[in-house]
Amino acid sequence: MKENNGINKTSKLSKSLGKTLIQSDLSKVTGAVLETLIEEEFIDNEIVKSIPIINILFGVRKTCKSVNDILFSQKLISFLTELSKIDSNRRQEIIERIDSEPKYNQKVGNKLLHIINNSQDYLTSKDIGKLFASFLEGKLNYPEFCKASLILNRVDYYDLQDFLQIPDEAYGQNGTEGLGLEENDNFFIIAGLCSYEANVPEVYKTQINKYEEVYEVKEGEAKIHRTLIGSKIYKILNN
Repeated sequence: MKENNGINKTSKLSKSLGKTLIQSDLSKVTGAVLETLIEEEFIDNEIVKSIPIINILFGVRKTCKSVNDILFSQKLISFLTELSKIDSNRRQEIIERIDSEPKYNQKVGNKLLHIINNSQDYLTSKDIGKLFASFLEGKLNYPEFCKASLILNRVDYYDLQDFLQIPDEAYGQNGTEGLGLEENDNFFIIAGLCSYEANVPEVYKTQINKYEEVYEVKEGEAKIHRTLIGSKIYKILNN
């Protein structure tokens, strides 16, 4: 029974998030609303009550004060603040188009529910909101948005801030040597923000005589580059 209740709640939240994205006036969802949530004073906030998915979470909280529900609400509002300038007709057109595509196999609301829930905190979900706004504006396609969101949920928020500060000219070098970020190279590569190419070591003769041959080895270098999706994340989040 508890398992079914969990499934029903997830389904209700998914549909409600889809409705929120398509129908709700998000122009009043601002940082002030997020601050209200962070301070846990959101029960009487009329703006928040007008958002269908948050209204459902309120109903849960009135009967059971759940830390997870509070944290998820913070993440969700932080995400929605980044969509406040996107016209609702534009949101509806694009989301309904994705929802009707059989190849994506799930509604946008359901996908976002998982992405937002898996984000580290409201700071990461805010960045994911920026990516989703860029998708709605045509700067990312839908698979790119999903991939970029997965990357943000993989990498530590403060490591991401380091990544966003690395200038273009640092790439193509032997890692990010000289910037004090050498340890982050592996994190960036594993997350999908960067890739690397390694030159094969060279072996060559330096001396030949009738008694011996002397060889030297020139070590290869690992050069770091932003991936294509890493470059798009860099551009969007630095805008």
